[in-house]
Amino acid sequence: MNERRIKRLQQQIKARAAAVVQQEMADPRRGLITITRVEVDRELAHCKIYWSVLGDKNERSRNGQMLNHAATFVQREIASILHTRTVPRVQFVFDESIEGAIRIDSLIRELQDERAARESQLDEDGVGDEDGVGEG
Repeated sequence: MNERRIKRLQQQIKARAAAVVQQEMADPRRGLITITRVEVDRELAHCKIYWSVLGDKNERSRNGQMLNHAATFVQREIASILHTRTVPRVQFVFDESIEGAIRIDSLIRELQDERAARESQLDEDGVGDEDGVGEG
């Protein structure tokens, strides 16, 4: 199957999976889940649906169990929109990249705060223009 068709199928699967998870599942364990991306192999045998959720590890675990339990339901719903001979087997995978990006963003903010604090401390101490550079 050509790359363009696979990308189009991935977009369709992502949209349908997101709608099913957010609107059609009435599981009390469901949190604020986001479907981040979908990967389908060339043979349309397997489909990895990557997801993320707001919350701690307990929230992640609870939602992971819920999604794994609902995988066949989501697969049937995806089958209803695909115009293919086969329907890929759905597997939900937690998207670690979101968590990593949040961690990196947090570290950058901490460094910016430290730098701003150091610069304000230097300004208060009167250090900085001792060599005359910057004066007109």
